[in-house]
Amino acid sequence: MSSTLPNRRRFLQSAAALSMSSLLPMPVFAKSRSDNLFIWISLRGAMDGLNVVVPYGDKVYASLRPTIGLHEGQLLNLDGFFGLHPALKACHQWYQAREISFVHACATPYRERSHFDGQKILENGTLDPFYAEGWLNRLLSIESRNQAIAIDSGLPLIMQGEARVDSWYPNRLKTRERQTELLEQLLQSDATLSSNFESMMKIDKLVGDGGVGKQFQSLTQKTGEILADPAGPNIAALELGGWDTHANQGSVNGRLSNQLKLLDAGLASLKQALGKQWQRTVVIAASEFGRTARENGTKGTDHGTANVMFVAGGAIRGGEVLGHWPGLAEADLYQGRDLKPTTDTRSVIKGVLGPHLSVTSKKLETIFPDSQQAKALRFEFVEMS
Repeated sequence: MSSTLPNRRRFLQSAAALSMSSLLPMPVFAKSRSDNLFIWISLRGAMDGLNVVVPYGDKVYASLRPTIGLHEGQLLNLDGFFGLHPALKACHQWYQAREISFVHACATPYRERSHFDGQKILENGTLDPFYAEGWLNRLLSIESRNQAIAIDSGLPLIMQGEARVDSWYPNRLKTRERQTELLEQLLQSDATLSSNFESMMKIDKLVGDGGVGKQFQSLTQKTGEILADPAGPNIAALELGGWDTHANQGSVNGRLSNQLKLLDAGLASLKQALGKQWQRTVVIAASEFGRTARENGTKGTDHGTANVMFVAGGAIRGGEVLGHWPGLAEADLYQGRDLKPTTDTRSVIKGVLGPHLSVTSKKLETIFPDSQQAKALRFEFVEMS
């Protein structure tokens, strides 16, 4: 008996913590929310950008990757120097329609190779991995006409801070109806929690469950449905993990290809769900850092530095591979092993937030402190009627 109560207590504490994001309601979104939509996708694990937007025109590339490299005939043509991995068929169609651009050789100021610290720097927008506030949350605090939701089982760092942000994730409880009934009874004595629970149930009814689990394509579809609603938020953040390809990465097929197929299908699903709102949407997808220029001894790649970023949407006039290409010759590599950064990740984000969400340069410096040297990258946007 003595061990039962502590175990039960720990169970209840854990259950409460895990369910907190679901119990909190959706915000009461302002009717005057920004008409433009912004979606952030974290590609956790360090995607190998050199095999995604492939610099086959760099003569050194093939020698660095004799096993996993892709040659021109295997790629979807971009500009005669870069080619797109063949798994990204929808993205290639967008490129031809000028709805996506790629920015190569990007990196945050972080120069170590820890996934945890790299992701924190990417999401908090500072130089300090221990800074516990996300840059998207600072945007919400500064520009209150924007409202956001995290499509996640918890609240990712990028959304953490003073501004109110809620999260949604599919309810995976098999005994959902009974659990809901018990929660309603439990919360009746607390007016605030009861109100929060009622609000949560309303949004859960809106987006449904359908057993989507952790399937990225289903999550992007739900993201599109939520943001397409004029009464909903205009900003969302979600993630796709599984990019840490130290071994058996593959080339045309294999681990990386499978990941890219998931990403491609998810992006296509997002566009479809957004419908007409796609024309007012910009999506940025990025990893914490890149991977080594050379393949390793286990037919994979190790943690690197610079990477490629995706900037997509109907609001962007794309169809370009942007950024300054540093080259892959040994003398041009960062520390003799990695693609050298030539564009600050924050420059890419600033280049979208400024024109697309009407954020002034002064406010961007507050969202990204100590980033004066990271000037906003210039994108061309479609004129909205």
